[in-house]
Order: sequence, then structure tokens, then C-alpha cells
Amino acid sequence: MRVRGGLALVVLCGMIIQGPISVQAQSFPGPASEAQSGSEPATSLVPSLRIAERYDSNLLFTPGRNLEDYVTTISPQVKLAHKNQWVEGTIGGGATGEVYVNNPGLNYVGGNGSVELNLDRAMNALLPGLRLNLSDMIRYTPELPAFAAPTSGNQVSEAFVQGLQARRANSFTNAAKVEASYFFSQSMGLTSTYTDRRTRFGRAIGTQPGAAVGEFINTNFQTLTSGLVGMPSLADTISLLYQYQKATFPDLGRGAREFSTQGAIARWSRLITPTLQATVEGGFTVINSSNDVNPIGAASLQWQGQYTSLQLSYSRAVVPSMLFAATPLLSQSVTAAVSRRLSEPLSLSLSGSYAVNQSVPDSSLIRFESYRVMPSLEYTIGPSLTATLSYTHSEFTRNFTGRSTEFDRNMVMLSLMAKWN
Repeated sequence: MRVRGGLALVVLCGMIIQGPISVQAQSFPGPASEAQSGSEPATSLVPSLRIAERYDSNLLFTPGRNLEDYVTTISPQVKLAHKNQWVEGTIGGGATGEVYVNNPGLNYVGGNGSVELNLDRAMNALLPGLRLNLSDMIRYTPELPAFAAPTSGNQVSEAFVQGLQARRANSFTNAAKVEASYFFSQSMGLTSTYTDRRTRFGRAIGTQPGAAVGEFINTNFQTLTSGLVGMPSLADTISLLYQYQKATFPDLGRGAREFSTQGAIARWSRLITPTLQATVEGGFTVINSSNDVNPIGAASLQWQGQYTSLQLSYSRAVVPSMLFAATPLLSQSVTAAVSRRLSEPLSLSLSGSYAVNQSVPDSSLIRFESYRVMPSLEYTIGPSLTATLSYTHSEFTRNFTGRSTEFDRNMVMLSLMAKWN
């Protein structure tokens, strides 16, 4: 993905924000200190390998004709990190291959890659208080997940993980981000984030050759957020932000369609204790095509104890639909995860996600509702080897122009992860 020169210049000048709506708790550190620039250069290479066996009750994500199978997954990955007095960078990538016992026609090899560059020290040397971060992620897979993938080797942009479960189809996702900020004092600054996310689909797997793609819609989604951020105390961060979004749906045959939104967001993040952090945000956005005003917001709570961790989050945002119709969706999602270390090598975790997406302003056009529950056990076999046993139950309901379909999916998975640091 390319960031246009004019937009990059705006971002570098610090005239914009901290990024798209996020349910993650965030803070804005002040300008980098001079002492940080003296760090010794360091380079590390970390390869990893995940091997998994799973039972899957619904390979094609369809109602009435569940196709079950036993699947072997092999996912080698590698990550290269480098750090010197000017830049910190990470490059990663790998492949994911799956082999099906009863349906060998579904066998595939997918790929992923990512780049992250932290240029804070270089920017701070040019202008004290200036920061810049760049990142890009690509992913090719015939199985775009409905919720965030629970295993490594399945990187995917969170902007496309809202509980929407499409049928299997070859898909390519690219998500790039530019984050810039300028702190003119230790407690006040300007921040900006620009993101560009693109998804392309091929023909649905399991349909007849020559059949129309049908439910899939190629989508571009750009977000620009800008504003002021202040830190009245070491524990509090307050942001007042302006957000502009634009979604386009090329290749529809009737010409490209698009919609855009504009709105404002207020965010407050507080480090309540060294182990507990909370973030609350709220605002509104206006959809240009209908002048429809929609409340948006998010909230999150993160707690990290000695043996137990807890995460809760809620998000409400306007996003583009990638299924059935090129229209804006009002997307709401709730996620929760708790993990407990039972002993030195053994830990138990439970996570759940619920999402509802409906078209706006006409809520009768499309409605997606889904949830997922996943308990898991993780056992550390050695310094570089971990085993995980998990069960996942998901249910999905789709309503499109008054017609409703429902389907569910059950998976049992045993995986081994080896990582060589």
C-alpha cells in the first residue's frame, strides 16, 4: 500500500491523530529522551513452527449441509528484529498450510507478512518531540476468520474481524498504518494516524466453476484521525479527536460505490494501579450519504495479576460491509478473556466474543449476529515448546433483505508451538 505524498506530509507535520477507534487501552508518551538515542545496535532472528490437529464440524460455514473433517495445520514463521540508535524495526512472515483427511480438494497453502518501523529516535533528532511509526501487514488465506484468530501464524487486521463469517474463498488482505505525533511539551501534543485496509476476494470455494462470487465484496477502507492529546497526570491521558473515514467498493460491475463519515471522539485512559488500566471513549459520526448521526465509542479494562489476567472490551463503530451489499454497517462487539496460571507449566483460559452488525440507515437490509466461546489449556513442555488444547463453539445468524440463515461451528484443536529465541 502506498501513502500519498500529500497525506504523508500532513501526517509528518502532526496535524492529525492517534488512529482508528480501538478498544485497546493506550497512552501517549512524551518526547523521546536524548539518553535513548545511545542504545547499542542489536539484531535477533526468531523462527517458530506450529503444528496442529483439529476436528472441524463445518468447513464451508453453511447451514443444513455441514461438512466435517479432520485437519492438519503446519505454520512456519520467522521474525527478524533490529535496533540501533536511529530506528527499531521488525520484519516477519511465514506460511500456513492445511491438509484435510476427507476433503483433499480444500488443501491449501497461505501466507502472511508484516513490517513495523519505529522511527521515533530519528525523528526526535530532527525535531525534539516528533515521533513516527510505520507498519504494514499482508495476508493470503481462503479462510478469513470471523473473530481474531487464537493461534499464532494467523495474523489478520482487526478492522476485518467483526464477527462476520463468509464462506471459504481465496482472500488477500493488506493493512498499512502511519502514526505520527508531535509533543510541544511533556504534557501536551498533536497526534495523527492514517490507515488503509484493503481486502480482495476470489470465487467462493465449494461453488460450481463459473458461479458468481455473490456474497463477497472487494473493499477499501481508509481512516484518518487527528487531534489534541494531553496528560494531566502520569496516570491519565485525555484526547479530543476528529475522525474521517472513507470506504469504497470497486469492481461491482455497476461502477465503484463509496461512503464517507466524519465525526468527533473524546477519549480518557487511566492507569488505575500498576496492574489495572481502563479506557473510555465516546463520540459521534455522520454518514455523508444519508446525513445519519450515529453514536460511537469504546471501553476497555485490562488487569494483570501475578497468576491471573483479565481483559474486557466493548466497541461501537461504523465500518463497511464486505458481504452481500456495499453499505455502511453499525458494528458492535463485546469481548472478554480471562487466564489463570494453575501451576508453573500449566494455565487455563476462557475467552468469548459477541458481535452484531446491521446496515445503516436502513437496518432491515442486513443484520449479522454471532458469538464465539473458547476454553483452552496451555502446557509449557520446555523453554521453546508449548502445547495447547482448545475447544471452540461459534454460532452465526445472517439476515439479508428479510431472509434469515443460521449455522454453527465446533472445533477441537491440539497444537504444538516451538519457538527458538
